[in-house]
Amino acid sequence: MEHYNSYRSYLKERFSTPVLKVPINGGFSCPNRDGTISREGCLFCDNRSFSPAAQNIDSPLEQLKNSIARAEKYSAILPYLQPFTNTYGSVEYLKSVYEPLICLPKVVGLAIGTRPDCFNEEIYSYLKDLETRTYLNVELGLQSSHPETLRRINRGHGWDEFVKCVNELASKNIETVAHIIIGLPGETPDMIYTTARKLASLPLTGIKIHQLMIIKGTPFESWYISGKAVPLSLPAYAKLVGEVISFLNPKQHIHRVLADSRPEYGLIAPLWSAEKLKSLNYIRSYMDKNSIVQGSKFPRS
Repeated sequence: MEHYNSYRSYLKERFSTPVLKVPINGGFSCPNRDGTISREGCLFCDNRSFSPAAQNIDSPLEQLKNSIARAEKYSAILPYLQPFTNTYGSVEYLKSVYEPLICLPKVVGLAIGTRPDCFNEEIYSYLKDLETRTYLNVELGLQSSHPETLRRINRGHGWDEFVKCVNELASKNIETVAHIIIGLPGETPDMIYTTARKLASLPLTGIKIHQLMIIKGTPFESWYISGKAVPLSLPAYAKLVGEVISFLNPKQHIHRVLADSRPEYGLIAPLWSAEKLKSLNYIRSYMDKNSIVQGSKFPRS
């Protein structure tokens, strides 16, 4: 049974071949870390754990060239500017990073990870132009739709900014993806499902779902030690993620149903995050047993 509309399948169908998504460190910073908004950052964040590319000091172009050279069996490559905030800069700087990447052979487009509060009219205009020349996908960190949660985890932006950004990008025919985290401190299952229903109603093309992970050196490490942050067991997570998927619009692409890291990258808990394939199989088995299908609880007009 196909439980959800996977992004990987969408890319394969769109480009008539499997597409390799390659994480790239674009050299960007983040306003929630450089003092513009905060120096603390989001309480869960450690890019070295979530994206090994964050430690790559080669130029973005050299990183991509090296990855293409190692990926001989792929004829389609999608560079993914993943660490930090990849629209945080002038349009001239964005062009200096983006344009060389999309010119390489085998490259079919560009995926950009960023925040919803790091756009202006000039950037929107440039992205619209870019969308007319190549495939473009913009991933927006959100984590939750609830203001109290966003404040608690020190996101530095609100739900309204996210909605405005999604609508603006959608009006320019740019694919948009929302990142959410299941298991954030203070969130009940109903709050998580409310976020899913809100996302289902927006012109988002994709959703990326993560579990809360406790990473060494982040503020959440001390929350974990004190009992303020309690990671989910795999059975509990499977139930929650299954429900979230059932609320989503069946047309939205599911980019990911869990995150993964390893103790050598700072993972403290939950340790099932280090066993990606085993955990994915558990989630699929749970969805099989409960006949969960994306959009089964999405309202039909």
